[in-house]
Amino acid sequence: MDKSLGIGMQQVKKYVRVITGDSQIFRLEHRIFNISSFFITTFAIVGAIANYLIGLPLATVWLSLAGAVISAGLYFASRIRKVFSVSLIFCYVFASLGLLSVMHFYNGGIDGNLFYLIIMLLNIFLLMVPPRYQYWVFGIMYTDLLLLLVLEFYNPGWVLPYDSKEERMIDYGVTMLYSMFYTTIVIVTFRKSYYLERQKVVEQNNQLLALNEQILSQQKRLEEKTHELEASVKVANERNEHINILLRELNHRVKNNLQVVSSLLNLQAYAISDDNARRALLEGKNRLLSMILIHQRLYQNDNATEIYMPDYIKDLTETIMFTYSNEFDEDMLEYDVEPIWMNVEAAIPVGLICNELITNAFKYAYADVDEPLLHIKLAAAEDKFLLQISDNGPGMQNDGKKKTFGLDLISSLLKQLDGDMEVDTDSGTKVTVQFSKVLKPVLLE
Repeated sequence: MDKSLGIGMQQVKKYVRVITGDSQIFRLEHRIFNISSFFITTFAIVGAIANYLIGLPLATVWLSLAGAVISAGLYFASRIRKVFSVSLIFCYVFASLGLLSVMHFYNGGIDGNLFYLIIMLLNIFLLMVPPRYQYWVFGIMYTDLLLLLVLEFYNPGWVLPYDSKEERMIDYGVTMLYSMFYTTIVIVTFRKSYYLERQKVVEQNNQLLALNEQILSQQKRLEEKTHELEASVKVANERNEHINILLRELNHRVKNNLQVVSSLLNLQAYAISDDNARRALLEGKNRLLSMILIHQRLYQNDNATEIYMPDYIKDLTETIMFTYSNEFDEDMLEYDVEPIWMNVEAAIPVGLICNELITNAFKYAYADVDEPLLHIKLAAAEDKFLLQISDNGPGMQNDGKKKTFGLDLISSLLKQLDGDMEVDTDSGTKVTVQFSKVLKPVLLE
């Protein structure tokens, strides 16, 4: 018997689920509307048949059938067409009150059962509407009940009483039995859905708590990682600062050593009587000068691996100018040097090239020039640098056969820089050097 009862309950649940709709598609209020409109439709049909069999006025039969048609239409719109809104609920409220209010006077008035039906529907409608509309539903239905009492009190002739006590008892019995069944189904459905929704909320809350704990744990790990990274960055910065200090100290010592060598070359040059040998030593000293200036700037600046070329080229040019003659002044110098930071590995060969070209200008270009002028340009393109040194002298005189150490040095340095050189002697001497931003591993010959 227990098995048969269980099977029966499963069938009831299946039928209820078909009537109300799938909980994955229809929310709880929508499903209550579906089951209410379905059972009110069936109740109206049963009521029409019962009223006819009991012998109540035919008006109650037709009103019940009209209620069945309206309720069936609303069920079709809600369950089949999936239309559900506050407006649809209020249409149902007004349609139900309209029909039941008229039927009240055909069903014995206050002695009938319509008041109980209205109160039952009030409870059901309150489950459907959102909370902010519940007082509206209560107010409308309470006003309707109060209005019916007032109308019946002042117009007792409008009420058609029951023909017999049996007729009244049967009408009450049918109404109460069906109302209890309908109310039970709705409440059970509501409670079950409420329990499932609550379980779902509890599960989601537990998942959120677990997720929150996971997030807190990850946050704690991230904070630990952050502290570790901060410590690593601090150690790296300290090491980097130490390396920079060592590089600056190294550059300082290299500069001092080169300065000593330069001084020795200078002393040796003035101790030699041969002019060619003296000039060779002085030119070697000037070549050392270009590297001395680089290492001097490296240990004086915070950047221990790059040279700011505008300042370096200006210092180099002015030092060479004052080395060769006191007759020149800074007004003859024109600079067009872009704000370029150059790696020391490239700055040294570039400085040596500048030294050779600037030295040649002061040695040979201005012997018969009243207003000497030296223009130096350094610019950066996408993948190349452009160095241009031009004077307003008579132009380089070279038959193409004579080769000097300076030209050989420039040629070797250009191989290291992956560059090339062009010489224009139409109006003075203009030497244009283009070289790559990426150094080639080529040794000087």
